[in-house]
Amino acid sequence: MMKPLVAIACLGLASAAQAACPNSTPDPSRFPVAEGDQRVSGSWLEQTLAGKRLVFPDGTEHYNPDGTYSYKSGSQSWDAPGYRFYKNGFRCIDYPSPRFDYYVYNDGRIVLINGNGERFVGQLRK
Repeated sequence: MMKPLVAIACLGLASAAQAACPNSTPDPSRFPVAEGDQRVSGSWLEQTLAGKRLVFPDGTEHYNPDGTYSYKSGSQSWDAPGYRFYKNGFRCIDYPSPRFDYYVYNDGRIVLINGNGERFVGQLRK
């Protein structure tokens, strides 16, 4: 069985049509916050994640210095030509079907909330 974050990464590659990250984000209510979550801004995401890796229990996001994105889990890798941070704390990965996730900061940890409301705590690496 695939891990949830890996399964969702695969879904982002299912469409054959090429699409860029749009100007607007999904409805924030699909990404429920928890007690203690602090909302972050796009500029915070840019300063915190750009050029770095965010390690999760089942894989690693790579926000490459050249503006490209990759997610690696085990021997598999999903690559995108880019990513975009939004002022309201969303991030879009420029997959053929753009993928949105919402980031918050809670108790010193970066938390990714996906469109299913699942939460993943990441550890920042250079």
